[in-house]
Amino acid sequence: MTLDSAMILDALIALLSRWLHVMAAVAAVGGTLFVVVALLPAAHEHSAPELLGAVQRRFKRLVHVAIGLLLLTGLYNYLVVSLPRVREWESESARGLYHGLMGVKIVLAVVLFAVALLLLKPVPAMQAKRQRWLLLNLVLGSLIVLIGSVLRRMW
Repeated sequence: MTLDSAMILDALIALLSRWLHVMAAVAAVGGTLFVVVALLPAAHEHSAPELLGAVQRRFKRLVHVAIGLLLLTGLYNYLVVSLPRVREWESESARGLYHGLMGVKIVLAVVLFAVALLLLKPVPAMQAKRQRWLLLNLVLGSLIVLIGSVLRRMW
């Protein structure tokens, strides 16, 4: 089998897409972990509402970029990279498991995105329980990463 330039370009685009997807997830989940474990406890200890506001404004940009990248690269990775390979699998049960896990991952991601975006808005009900919502997103993000690892391992 020889590698032509189109195959190499396709492989490089797939690699770039996967890398951007992973980096966006790392930034979002890692940023949430930092906020939950370090920033909020320290800000409450030292009564620093101005600092929290400044950090939230900056983190908001990161969240928007991460969600955009995750949506675009996730769609590409699924439709262009993964789906053609999964369709070739002989085992119907393996294909069913893959699509089922992908469905769960997508639903969890939609919930995570909704919570993240609502936390960035001045919604009193969300702000009053900010720590709980952030913990939920941390758990959701961790589950999504785990499911993504399982899916990637399947092929």
